[in-house]
Amino acid sequence: MNKRLLTAIIVLLSISLLSPIALAQVGIEDEVHAYLLGDSERGEVLEGYNIHKPVAIASISKLMSYLVIMESIDRGLISLDDNICIDEDITRIKGSSLNLKEGEIFTVKELLESVLVVSANDATYALAKQVAGREEDFVKLMNERAKKMGLKSAYFINSTGLPEGELQNTMNVEDIFKLSRYIIKNYPEVLSITSIPYIEYPDRDYKKENTNPLLGEIEGIDGLKTGFTNKAGYCLVSTVEIKGDSIEREDFRLIGIIMGAENPDKQRELSKKLIQYGMDNYSYRILAKENMPAGTIYIPKSVDKEVEVYPGKNFTSIVKNGDHIDKEIILDEDIKLPLKERDKVGRLIISKNGQILEEMDLLVHKAVEKDNIFKALFRYLKELFASIFYKNKIAIIN
Repeated sequence: MNKRLLTAIIVLLSISLLSPIALAQVGIEDEVHAYLLGDSERGEVLEGYNIHKPVAIASISKLMSYLVIMESIDRGLISLDDNICIDEDITRIKGSSLNLKEGEIFTVKELLESVLVVSANDATYALAKQVAGREEDFVKLMNERAKKMGLKSAYFINSTGLPEGELQNTMNVEDIFKLSRYIIKNYPEVLSITSIPYIEYPDRDYKKENTNPLLGEIEGIDGLKTGFTNKAGYCLVSTVEIKGDSIEREDFRLIGIIMGAENPDKQRELSKKLIQYGMDNYSYRILAKENMPAGTIYIPKSVDKEVEVYPGKNFTSIVKNGDHIDKEIILDEDIKLPLKERDKVGRLIISKNGQILEEMDLLVHKAVEKDNIFKALFRYLKELFASIFYKNKIAIIN
């Protein structure tokens, strides 16, 4: 196969994924300390503002507390069914609470649910003491775990996120994103807790709704954690699973983080705007499928002449409306006939906005036979007789 022919059969497939609506910036930069929108499963930051700037994180701290508690359960140090007797020390914890009373008994599971659903500081403190004996020792575990995870901006002074004088727990939104991703991946059951609509104990005259203002506001929202102090402002880590159609799009999960909204209404409004922006503008596109042809190439010395070629593997990628996706087929120069099923004939190069995303083998899915004079003669005669029969049939009809 000569180079001129190879050049002639290179196929360039271009898909322009353009939104009919003009895109705008997220537009919340002036109303928050920082924000981030990211792809949960692959860790790609899609949009962000001040993502490397450490900020006060208030009760977002409880995500790290949850992680340390769950890993303690994994190691057998405590269990979800363990009973915890509430002492006077626990009842003195301020802020959002389960209104724990001295002498009451709760399981680890019950307290853990109240930590995530109603952001109960007293329950968090009780669990910290159960795991480490003293909150100070639990906080050491939190900081050690952050360091092990590479969360360089993380700094914890307590398990709850409550201020201590001028000091508060701090982290940047990029590290909050990493921590949230890790928890969702390794402890997906967290989402069954953070989607609980309220915590209720009728015998204690206690009922509080989930602190997440987007729960029930946007379909698919199922987490993750709120926070507030005067310094931190109103904060929210929200997450939503977006369903694909399995044909052009796969399921994916977004995580949206806003830090420092000025009031609860703004917390809800800006978080909703960020998540909705992600849902409206991003999708997880199926760009190559092993069982879907990538194109058709022309091989003049083959029996069939035109041969379908297939990607060597599946490939998907986050795509934003307006991104330009190119798929380029480049054939090998040394293709020798006959070809067997799944023989390599070239490469498929997938690019986004001019940057290569992936390069993979290009295969045939059925044998390709070499043409010869006898097959060519047989085909010629077959076509000739078919043509004569067709003409005669028309003449008879006329």
